Amino acid sequence: MLPTTLPVIATLLLPLCLATAAPTPEQEPDMRTVQRIIQTLERRFLSPENVLYDFVGPQGEVLLPTPEECRLNQPNAFAWNTPIENGGFFNGDLLAALVRLHQRHPIPQFAPFAARLANGLKRLQDASPTPACILRGFGSDGRCHYPASSADQVAPFLLGLWLYANSSLAAPDEQRDCRERCLRTVRALRQNRWIIPGTKPGFNRGNLLATHPHSVNHLLLASIILDDCERPDQPQTPQLIAERLDAIAAGYPDMPPQACWYSSHNFFILRLVLERYPDAPFAPAIREALRKTALAAQKALPLWRKFDATRPFSPNWRELNTIWFEQRNAADGDRCAGPQFGLWRRVSPAVMHERETIMPSLSAAWFILFSQNQPLIDANLPEIRAMLAGIPYETLHYAPFFFAVNAIAEIEK
Repeated sequence: MLPTTLPVIATLLLPLCLATAAPTPEQEPDMRTVQRIIQTLERRFLSPENVLYDFVGPQGEVLLPTPEECRLNQPNAFAWNTPIENGGFFNGDLLAALVRLHQRHPIPQFAPFAARLANGLKRLQDASPTPACILRGFGSDGRCHYPASSADQVAPFLLGLWLYANSSLAAPDEQRDCRERCLRTVRALRQNRWIIPGTKPGFNRGNLLATHPHSVNHLLLASIILDDCERPDQPQTPQLIAERLDAIAAGYPDMPPQACWYSSHNFFILRLVLERYPDAPFAPAIREALRKTALAAQKALPLWRKFDATRPFSPNWRELNTIWFEQRNAADGDRCAGPQFGLWRRVSPAVMHERETIMPSLSAAWFILFSQNQPLIDANLPEIRAMLAGIPYETLHYAPFFFAVNAIAEIEK
């Protein structure tokens, strides 16, 4: 049965430990790393709207699209390779990490930053003229935006804001507001047949009813939200899992290293399902899916060692407009954006280099640590520890070094 009225459950997605405690000596190196990352993000990467930029210069230099460029879809309708490509994605994934960190090692000093990320997500929702379309970011006037969202903006938006709503990082009024926002988005998706809409006709991108594990896992998160908010006495998520267990259990065993960053939050949803239903009949199949996928992620771990800090950086994504053409729909956007990646590699080698070294390694570390597969975790923890200590976060240009916080949040003490 297709999930038109998805299930419901009364328990929270994540029961959180709410006590406040200072880090132990064993935890202090990790907490210092988290502090370094947050300080770097706040100083250089966080926009006035509290949305993370994708890339910035050494002093936070950023070249933002103008309203006219957004209107014309320059350089492309997805904002790919601009500083406002992944606001929903990055804010959501990092907010989820801070909630998990708070669960294990509550440190009050990180709470204001978590609130800023949540406020940024709200802004991306409120400024969208289309329900269920979570914007990617804002251009030079603080309002303009590109028309195409994606499942990789909407799913992290739901993930981060839902976990935040069910944590002590949010006050009761804030919890209610965030839960309502998640429910509003999921209901709009359901109304739209689970297709991610754009802000303009023709710019849909993503369908939660697709058979790829990413889509199925997104649907599970939507189902959990509906379970808790609409029908807590008649949850339907277990039924949904049973209906789609073959796709869920398949995992992503052939995941390439460069897919770790956008696959990680999709499979983190399965970890949350396990925490919710640890003894369910389907739990072993989900654990195996996580193991197979984390094993694939393992190939990306050593890539951080190839990082070369001498690669030159340029913020001038406008060079991509030299191969721009008019786009009337998402398919046009794909055709326009594809060749721009090669040009961007030549314009700003530092950004693409970090994208191919630091980003896949850190997101792979998160993958492995949340897999619940202890032999795999034990085998890779020394390399993960070396990576967390060895990356020069303050000098990087591309924001997904924040995945270090996601990894640290999953390290058991």
